[in-house]
Amino acid sequence: MTRENIELIDAISELQQEAKRIKPPSGTDRLPARGGLPGPAFFPEGLGLSELALYSGTQSTIMAIGHNFGCADYRTDIQAAGREDDKATWRNLDSLLVRAGSRPELCFRTNWFVGLLPGKVQTGKFLRAPDKFYEATCNRLLIEQIKLLRPRVILLLGPQVAGRAYQIIPALTPWRGASSLIDIDRSSIGHSPRNVEIPAAGMFSNIAALLHPSFGAANQGRRMKNMMEPATEADIIRKAFQA
Repeated sequence: MTRENIELIDAISELQQEAKRIKPPSGTDRLPARGGLPGPAFFPEGLGLSELALYSGTQSTIMAIGHNFGCADYRTDIQAAGREDDKATWRNLDSLLVRAGSRPELCFRTNWFVGLLPGKVQTGKFLRAPDKFYEATCNRLLIEQIKLLRPRVILLLGPQVAGRAYQIIPALTPWRGASSLIDIDRSSIGHSPRNVEIPAAGMFSNIAALLHPSFGAANQGRRMKNMMEPATEADIIRKAFQA
């Protein structure tokens, strides 16, 4: 490992410890983050980096932000392997990045909310009711990740993420409360605004709203039919890398 790579992993590990101290809203059955997966896995359960990035020191220029890590049973299932890069979400995101002409090892993968769903159901609404303290705490942690990685492109995975991204990226207010990607694709700013300010991180980035990678290619085809100007998600990402 390079010195820069070691410093990056140490910095992400510190943020991981901070994530483990975040308590989900009281009065719910949400569970705190566990962390500790040594291999490739979305932050905060893993370090958010691919195996090549973990050992080569490749600089991340892309940040992919999901909703939450998933459920407790899934987290237990991958404990033995210590990684999740063989699972659909990771593999499909890799494939999408390759089709966009990028490289998966350039992507740091994280989540908006810190914690786990109970039981074995992977999907569902993580935050059942507003909790300002918890949301603000998760927002601050995400901003720290953005400040550390300074991504050139930020991929928001699914409307639940894109619809609340205005909380840290005010220019995305037209997406506020979006219930589907139709709301985003037909918004006044479209699905991929560029050179967008992230005030708390002191930087600008290109943004792209995508389907969650756990959905297959057929869903991408259906999404295109609802766009003002049809484009594949690979096209969206490719254009996000243009200056």
